[in-house]
Amino acid sequence: MTMNPRDRALKHPKTGKSFKPVPPVVPQVVPPSKQKRLRRALPGMSSWSALVIIVLAAGGLASAGWLGGQLIVDPQTLLWVNRFLPDWIPIPVTGLKPPQTMEAIQKELTQAGRMLGEPIQLGKNISFLDHKTTVSDVLLPVLARRSNCQSNCEQIVQLRVYQTIPGTQREQTFQLLEQQAIVGPDETFVLTPLINTGDENQGSTRSLPLMTLNRFEGKVPTQGIWLNLSGRWLRGDSTIAYGQVLHYNPSRFHLHQMLEWSSPVGQEPVWQEMFGGGSPELVLDQTVGMEPQFQIYQVKPRNFLPSPLQLESLSLLEPAIDDHAYEQGLVLARSGLWSTGLQWLESVRSKRGRWSDAAQAQQKLIQLHAQATQTQANKSWASPGQQVLANLVDGRWRRALTVFTANAENSLETAAVLKADSGRLQNRVDATLRVSPAQAEARSWGALLIAAQQGSNAAIAWLKKQPKMTSQERSRITALIQRLEPSAVEDTAAITFSPGQIVGVAETLTKINAATWLKPKQAEALKLGEQQVWYRVQVAGFQDGKRWRLADAGLELPANTPVDRLWKLLGLAADPPLSIVVWLPDGEQQVVSASIKAVRVNDGKLELLAAGDPAPAIAKAGNTTHQPLAFTDSALQWQTPETMPLADLVQQQPEWAVNIMPILVRELKRTGLLASGTASTWDALEPLGFGTLPVQLATLTGGKLPDIILTVEPEALTDSTERKAPKQRVRPRTLIFSATGKLLYSESSSEADLTYLAIASLGSSGDSAIVASGTSNYSLLRWSAKRQRFE
Repeated sequence: MTMNPRDRALKHPKTGKSFKPVPPVVPQVVPPSKQKRLRRALPGMSSWSALVIIVLAAGGLASAGWLGGQLIVDPQTLLWVNRFLPDWIPIPVTGLKPPQTMEAIQKELTQAGRMLGEPIQLGKNISFLDHKTTVSDVLLPVLARRSNCQSNCEQIVQLRVYQTIPGTQREQTFQLLEQQAIVGPDETFVLTPLINTGDENQGSTRSLPLMTLNRFEGKVPTQGIWLNLSGRWLRGDSTIAYGQVLHYNPSRFHLHQMLEWSSPVGQEPVWQEMFGGGSPELVLDQTVGMEPQFQIYQVKPRNFLPSPLQLESLSLLEPAIDDHAYEQGLVLARSGLWSTGLQWLESVRSKRGRWSDAAQAQQKLIQLHAQATQTQANKSWASPGQQVLANLVDGRWRRALTVFTANAENSLETAAVLKADSGRLQNRVDATLRVSPAQAEARSWGALLIAAQQGSNAAIAWLKKQPKMTSQERSRITALIQRLEPSAVEDTAAITFSPGQIVGVAETLTKINAATWLKPKQAEALKLGEQQVWYRVQVAGFQDGKRWRLADAGLELPANTPVDRLWKLLGLAADPPLSIVVWLPDGEQQVVSASIKAVRVNDGKLELLAAGDPAPAIAKAGNTTHQPLAFTDSALQWQTPETMPLADLVQQQPEWAVNIMPILVRELKRTGLLASGTASTWDALEPLGFGTLPVQLATLTGGKLPDIILTVEPEALTDSTERKAPKQRVRPRTLIFSATGKLLYSESSSEADLTYLAIASLGSSGDSAIVASGTSNYSLLRWSAKRQRFE
């Protein structure tokens, strides 16, 4: 029925009061002419509006459907919405176990035949239940006992993430958020670094147990919590470490395995800043024997909300920049020639000037390996074969040949090393000849490798194929190949030893008894030149071609050793030169030249007779602080360590300073350099003049960080006990600390009978040694990694 506009006025019942009717609502009617103008001004608007409304409605329906589905399948996935909702309409949490006390958790595990490990605190977080309250996350390892096990039998089989429940309960309760089963890495994976270096044991597919859970501390990435699951496996005489790196994302309450790792040297991965920029990288040491192998992992983002990070290994397969020389450097590095590859990259960088971050990262990885090969090549190895191998690993072809040809024993030991090569040395030779085909020393070792493994005929055939090889080079290499045969080196009289490397104490002689001295048969009669004097040198140590023989440990020389044999053992040629250093009272050194004329063994002590220029300071008693030091030029090369004031080092390394203060004060009190009441703090020592004392930084123990040498001069202190007791002379004392603050050397206690003079490199080995003056002779002290002391 059609309603007239007037009918919209409702009739109200009479109530006895005056009533005012509501006026009718008259709709506005748009005239037809105006409707036409609107349609012309907005053509198609109504159709577009309808389309937009339809799309929005569809999206809303889809979103509502997805939210509804998530609420049905897993309501917890939408708990983040709670932070935006009022407290009276939260999304409910369903499907979770009821909160438990720690005692209840432990009881439940005991009933299941398992144990609770040491909890790991993951820090403060927002509540999983309402995403508003501040609570704490806790990681609990679950342990199970291994069967047929005698000791250390509990392995981690599960990890559980709990969260504390806010409230006023008498006993703290925990809500289980996540749990993951833990399975250790396969034995095959753990042995992979060994397999890559020729180990025949391929391992099995059995899982090795994970025993320990630790949180990475110190300088670690700031995103989330980083954890390390680890185990150890005793294999022969070595211990292999292995494990898994885990990451906990607090914002998603998610625990994720990032990496499996193994280390044949038993070292767990460490976080350290390798490339600058403030963010650390994960460094893993997988070195096997003399073959360094380091992995560097960088933290990279990924598109996975529960765990938005990943660890990406730095690779040398693809060059970071398009440059042929750069690519050649990577080829050398991948073959194991780390030092040579580093030199190529440094050359490219000096020419280009600009360097990308990726190129810098690859160079740093190569440098890390090169430092390891250089350190072991500079060591003095007890076995000549090992000395040759260390030099070959670092690509020192010429130096390895010097050791190889030093004597028959060296040649035969080297033959055994070459025969045992599984291809690592051959790879180095091949890479060198690929980059530098005419490298003569590398070609020599290529022929020696083939001769040791396939015979001399195969080596000669290989030589004939080499480009641009002269007949002289072929003859020289053929002679080297013959040294691999025992029959070619039976005549020990033809042995040639390494150049003389001798250190000792010198004193002047007014006359000599020529009959007591032994000289080579062809040498001239013992006589002095014009304005020369005689020196007797008591030998403190010498290099016999295989190792350093030191007087402190016994030179092991029979009394009736033939002079020619002894002369060769010392590596002495005709009139070998000798340097004699005299220390003057002001610390200045005076050096005189001499030459060795004869030798003798006197009561088990080795003595040399030398003729040289006079040194007046020696004859005057009291003018020298230390006995004159005599050495051959090839025996010692003085080092010049970096020097700085102690105050600067304390400022740069405050933790080191805190660690050494009690030790330093204790040692100096023993010798009277500090009063008994002096406090063990830097604030107490600095006013006494310790801030200006010089310290030297030198790598003596083979570590990555330098050791610290501190010499305390009484005259440099403003308030020493010597001033209070002038009649008692207190000599300087030197102490050496590690980079962590451990006392390594002390002239106040363990080395009280020595006086530190300098740091020197020993002969061809390049080992760093402390040169110290004793009561009757000099000592050359080198660090013993096995005994953790200087010897």
